[in-house]
Amino acid sequence: MRKFILLIIFLPLMASAQTKFGYFNYNELLKQHPQYATIQADYDSLVTRCEIEIERNEQELTRSYVAFLNGQQTFPEPILRKRQKELQELVDNSVKFREELKTWLVEAHDSLFAQLHATVDDVVARICLQNNLAYAVDLESAGYKFINPSYAYDITEVAIQMMNGVEAPANLAEPKQKEPVATDMPVTVATDKPYIATDMPLNTVTAVECDEKTENPINSPTE
Repeated sequence: MRKFILLIIFLPLMASAQTKFGYFNYNELLKQHPQYATIQADYDSLVTRCEIEIERNEQELTRSYVAFLNGQQTFPEPILRKRQKELQELVDNSVKFREELKTWLVEAHDSLFAQLHATVDDVVARICLQNNLAYAVDLESAGYKFINPSYAYDITEVAIQMMNGVEAPANLAEPKQKEPVATDMPVTVATDKPYIATDMPLNTVTAVECDEKTENPINSPTE
């Protein structure tokens, strides 16, 4: 029984068909926004004011607790129960107040930086659309260990320029392509059928007819 083994190898490989994408560091890009320093200072001021208020609240709670300890041995039973209740309410309110401030600071931060985030997102989207990039990844949050520079664009510098009002180039510089490695080693195809080793170029399509009972090609020219 005769079989045909078809070996098809294309060069270059899939490099030209690989998806192009961009990459950047989001926090680095955000900090380069012209308004970042001002907004960060405003937020830091809010944090400081909240910390001062928390400290004042804790001092008030400490004074009430010390007063309770000093008088609990002499308080009549009704007054003792009333002071215990008041002290517990102060503790509960203090905890609640701290949680409310924590939540409020998160919301204040999101509100203050919302416009900056929107600007960064818009710039990144424009760069991707302008340069026909499939997507852009944040290196810090994504945690990539390696990105092949042959298929990716670092859009950080262009994005910083655009955020600061500098006209971006029409197209990003092409990623540096790696040179193909030349080799004259024969190609081996894994198969349970006999095959013929060939030194024909790899970017060609070769069809070799074999006989199951012999490892010699059929109808091969005689020497």
